[in-house]
Amino acid sequence: MRDPDQPVDRRDAERAFGRYRSIAGDFAAFTEALHTPLPRVVWAHPERIERAELARRFAEAGIASTPLAWDESALSLETDRPGKHWAHWAGLFHVQEAASLLPVRALDPRPGHRVLDLCAAPGGKTARIALALKNRGTVVANDRSVERLAALSVTIARLGLMNVTCTSGDGTAYPLEAGPFDRVLVDAPCSAEGNARKNAAWRAHDEAFRASISGTQRALLRRAALLCRPGGRIVYSTCTFAPEENEAVIDAVLREQSGALRVIPIPEIAGLASSPGLTEWEGARFAPELAHALRLWPHRSGTGGFFVALLERAAGEAEAALHAPVGIDASESATLRHFTSAFGLGDAFFGLRYLSEGRYARVVAADHAPPAGARVVSTGLPISRKPTSDAPKLSTAGALAFGRHATSRVIELDRESAYAFQAREPLAIPPGVLADVERGYVLARLGPHPLGCGRVRASEAGRVLESEIPVSWSQTATGRW
Repeated sequence: MRDPDQPVDRRDAERAFGRYRSIAGDFAAFTEALHTPLPRVVWAHPERIERAELARRFAEAGIASTPLAWDESALSLETDRPGKHWAHWAGLFHVQEAASLLPVRALDPRPGHRVLDLCAAPGGKTARIALALKNRGTVVANDRSVERLAALSVTIARLGLMNVTCTSGDGTAYPLEAGPFDRVLVDAPCSAEGNARKNAAWRAHDEAFRASISGTQRALLRRAALLCRPGGRIVYSTCTFAPEENEAVIDAVLREQSGALRVIPIPEIAGLASSPGLTEWEGARFAPELAHALRLWPHRSGTGGFFVALLERAAGEAEAALHAPVGIDASESATLRHFTSAFGLGDAFFGLRYLSEGRYARVVAADHAPPAGARVVSTGLPISRKPTSDAPKLSTAGALAFGRHATSRVIELDRESAYAFQAREPLAIPPGVLADVERGYVLARLGPHPLGCGRVRASEAGRVLESEIPVSWSQTATGRW
């Protein structure tokens, strides 16, 4: 068995990818690229840090970075595990392979749009959509597997996403009453050939698998067309080279739709080397408009392999569905009033609603409208455990999202104490610091960046700060910057 920590073997590459000699261009360069590990790419959280400042933070840790030419928020890093660094768990950046930034770029979601990510887990694209909508409005992130949505839940908490509802269901039969949507992303399950450069196990698939998966892909695209409003747009994407899973899928659905869908050009992306979609393959001819699709070949783009097509549903009249907002106005929540008073948060909760369901109380964008008929797993950002007789504790997600607004009960840490706080090590509080706080919850920050909640308690040696960062986050974030 191939070592899962190495790129695809040269003999494996020849067996698996020899079928693409006629379309890959320089086939030797293509296979050579498959033997080169992918660059590590991250993007800066637009509400929390600028790319230049993030690059400076990495430089302080001895990590070289290069701005990604075609994405104003992304950096390519010379490090193996950027997700181990504390800045990641403070929600200052997200790790995402460069090629997978392209689908949301093509989708072009904007504030006011209602967006469905039909195959959302693990959630990097969902996060990009949510932040493109300025953390307001409605993003619906669906995945067939509840277990796969767990990773998305962590991303929502870490990045402070307040406009996302996660649902679990078969995307090929997603309830039509959930729509309509202005934008639909179908990042379809596929043979994942484009991931061969990643440090993860990869294997070639046979024709039976391709036939099966392409049926699922067509069904997903058909459903997306029904869920998209007239005049709205759909992005279909995969991380595979196979025309059977890309152009052939779209061509089949275009023929079925009889003019109700069309492929439109993706605006030119300066700095990204791409190739047009195919209009024929091994004797099969596809709709000429599929030349508007984009293919990323590793030897040309420097990324993994990817396919993206932008489709538009024909304009027409459709009755708009009514989707009721959830929760109560933030100003009516005793829990949020408590946090505002305790930490001096001012109007940080303006434009949000408070929702108390399940284990957590949550905040969600006031104009967020969850989908009707779908199996909802979660909505909004967890702000605290369900209120008890004790004073509620602000969640780590809440601390990261709102801590920059705090004006009271804040402890400013230096770098060494921040490392200890992240590791859940008790910290002695120096005399004069937090002089008006004998006990209870406080917010910890490193510079302007919130790190999480801590708890002040008395000890024989004086006051001590105990970290409330989740153990799972603390154990993962082992790097320093």
